[in-house]
Amino acid sequence: MTKKTKLRLCDWSLLFLTIAILLSGIQLEINPAGATIWVWAHIVIGILFFCGIFGHIGLHKSGKKRVEAKNKNRRNRDAVMGVFFLLTLLSGVIATCHWIGTYLHSTIGGVHGKFGFLFIITVISHIAKHRRFYYL
Repeated sequence: MTKKTKLRLCDWSLLFLTIAILLSGIQLEINPAGATIWVWAHIVIGILFFCGIFGHIGLHKSGKKRVEAKNKNRRNRDAVMGVFFLLTLLSGVIATCHWIGTYLHSTIGGVHGKFGFLFIITVISHIAKHRRFYYL
């Protein structure tokens, strides 16, 4: 399997997971004290989503030389997305640990939701910028 084929498979998987994590996040935002199954679904989808992101980055950064960004604007967009990625990941881990211990919605869960929505906005912007890659 070529690198481009692997990247295309990874990107389509991430597109599906982006939609799934967004929908489950909206559902939890609407009803934060909802059924436990929705929280577990969000956690599982989130783990798959972040694993997919690490795979996506790994596919881009694999090889002998790291390809540098062509312009400053691209580096800035990637940096903003990276900051929201880390904030979402960190707050998600903390919120998950709290939720598993108490099975209650917490302030950190709400903060995680806000960071998550900001991250998804940057992800959607990234997908839109690279939409031509999805065409067969």
